[in-house]
Amino acid sequence: MNLDTEILEAVFTNKGNDLKSITKQHCVMLIFLRHFGCTFCREALDDFTKIKGQLDQRNIKLVFIHMAEECYGDQYLKDYGLEQEEHISDPDMSLYEYFGLQKGSFRELYGLKIWWRAMGLNYGSETRQPLGNMKQMPGIFVIKDGKIISSFVHKSAADKPDYLKIVSSICTDTHH
Repeated sequence: MNLDTEILEAVFTNKGNDLKSITKQHCVMLIFLRHFGCTFCREALDDFTKIKGQLDQRNIKLVFIHMAEECYGDQYLKDYGLEQEEHISDPDMSLYEYFGLQKGSFRELYGLKIWWRAMGLNYGSETRQPLGNMKQMPGIFVIKDGKIISSFVHKSAADKPDYLKIVSSICTDTHH
């Protein structure tokens, strides 16, 4: 799916780079986070910390999308050792909407499956200050040259995608 060039040119990261330029230079994994208070959001950030080296070898650039103010994004990414990664503050959720990410139903957000999986994690429960819309569902889009070449749209807040598998056949190792 081709993305609107004008939209990509108008969306800037915390480092002042527009998405169009970034997707011309790199294979970009655009990670739409639920909210920073979410247990599964914290798990995802931890997962990206662990696989960052493997993604770098494949020339995959991480760009996180969140609903909090930019300063909160800076702090959360720093807490996980991801302060070098770019992020985009989207408090009105216009990018979430543009990429077709929906609000979750009660079952998708708080059903038994979600509670059961959350109990097995050591990231704490959701915080009182979610720093975003607690109903927003997350998703991942791999973009190259302004085109979505792979995606994973969560069916529940507890879905745990295999991030390396999402990019396994698409983005190639450019560091020989």
